[in-house]
Amino acid sequence: MPTSTAHALKPDDTHRGRIGRGLTLGGYGLGVALLLVSLGCTGRGRLEFASLDFRAVDPPPPRVVPLNVQECYWWTDQAGKVWIAMRSEKTPVLFPMLRFQFQLSLVLDKLPAGLARNYALGGRALRARGQRGPLHARFSSHVGVAALYRERGNRLRGSVRAQTSRVSLQWLGGWSKPVRYLMLGSFTAVYDEQRGRAILEATESDGWGRGTPRRPASQPASRPGSANLDTPHRGER
Repeated sequence: MPTSTAHALKPDDTHRGRIGRGLTLGGYGLGVALLLVSLGCTGRGRLEFASLDFRAVDPPPPRVVPLNVQECYWWTDQAGKVWIAMRSEKTPVLFPMLRFQFQLSLVLDKLPAGLARNYALGGRALRARGQRGPLHARFSSHVGVAALYRERGNRLRGSVRAQTSRVSLQWLGGWSKPVRYLMLGSFTAVYDEQRGRAILEATESDGWGRGTPRRPASQPASRPGSANLDTPHRGER
């Protein structure tokens, strides 16, 4: 092929290459945009749990159990306190009756005056509820620390590290003895008081409100489950 012809083809080849790269980058940009839209609607998070039960091992296994949070919301009440509420749910296709649900609520002091703030956690700070089919468990905080960071788009980014107490319902009724768990997590919350309060109500249902003991005598409206709840895939977080 003559040199002039080869040179004549190069601009066209370059043009097609730019188009191909543009399509690739455009698809990538669309994916990022969709991810940001999804995050902006419901928030996201990730929690990790480690048993602090030193009386036995296997079970619970000597490992950290992760849990992805699909929704996370924040709002403030009339007293100015900040509420964080998050939720995770998974329904097995073949066994829908074993649907896993986890809900957590966290109450902190007022919003950061600047870009960030640390918070000490006490017994009223955290409540959580885990359920997989008939298995049912509750978490409440003992001590811990949390942090909030202001983000664009009226979002809050946060992290939490807390020592919690987990109890679960036994088949014969009544709550099991409490087991200590270390709960670690990070999240990005979007502002939505209505959705957040619905999660809050679930975490405080059946006598687990902030002003009540951690092990109320009443039982949940749902069917009692087993005390052997070691991972979120088995009904507890």
